[in-house]
Amino acid sequence: MNFAPFSSSPISINYIRLRNFTDDNKAFRLGIFLGANFEKPSEDITNQTIEINFRPGIEQHFEGTSRLSPYIGGELDLAYKYSKSEFDDDFNTATIEGAWTDFGTERGFFRLGANAITGVDFYIVKGLYLGTEFGFGFEFIKQSDIVEKANGNEVDKTDGGSTFQLGPNVNGAIRLGFNF
Repeated sequence: MNFAPFSSSPISINYIRLRNFTDDNKAFRLGIFLGANFEKPSEDITNQTIEINFRPGIEQHFEGTSRLSPYIGGELDLAYKYSKSEFDDDFNTATIEGAWTDFGTERGFFRLGANAITGVDFYIVKGLYLGTEFGFGFEFIKQSDIVEKANGNEVDKTDGGSTFQLGPNVNGAIRLGFNF
């Protein structure tokens, strides 16, 4: 759980992160996000979005104090988002694949990235910690094509673009976690 007291969403969950310590100083990590949004803004329109994200990685922890655990590591970022909108009344059927609108609302994508990370966990009590993490990495995002169809026939297609970003990435929140 993330805590960012001065943001519009002071408490949030970006994804679930699991850690498996293979010894006192080394951990394998896996971040998982699975989200779905199904909307019916009117009787004739149905919107759907499904997103999945995997972030496997490794951490090397260093000696701190009995409560402080600094670490470095790395992770991959693999994500996919599927979006579709359907309009169906008594006379016409129309679909938009790749987004909810022809303007790209809730546009689908594929993302591939990698991050070098550094962070610190402060154990409040045994098994409960507050932490923060910073990283530097890259991501490549390929947007989905937007394909509009009317009564099963393609009427328009907008090719998806791509983005490549390189630089720092910061989770501007304090993370709350616990050990089993």
